[in-house]
Amino acid sequence: MGGSNREKAPGQGGEPGYTGGNTVLTYVLGGIIAWGLIGWGVDSLFSTRWLWIVGAILGAGGGYYLARQHKLTRRRGRNRERGPGNNT
Repeated sequence: MGGSNREKAPGQGGEPGYTGGNTVLTYVLGGIIAWGLIGWGVDSLFSTRWLWIVGAILGAGGGYYLARQHKLTRRRGRNRERGPGNNT
């Protein structure tokens, strides 16, 4: 009754780019928190003060890498996917 004919992918409640961006942010922040805590724990063991920063940076990079592997980031340029009716 007046609904849209487009079907959404499972688990996507809003705009696909918006939920993809939220997922990328979650991966990156989760990596920073998890690996930062691991680095903090290693800092405690070795009485250092800098390994948590290394862990946080590695976590951010790892989170972004996972997002790229899950194809959650968008590439610009010629390789953009075209949907039905999008011939531009």
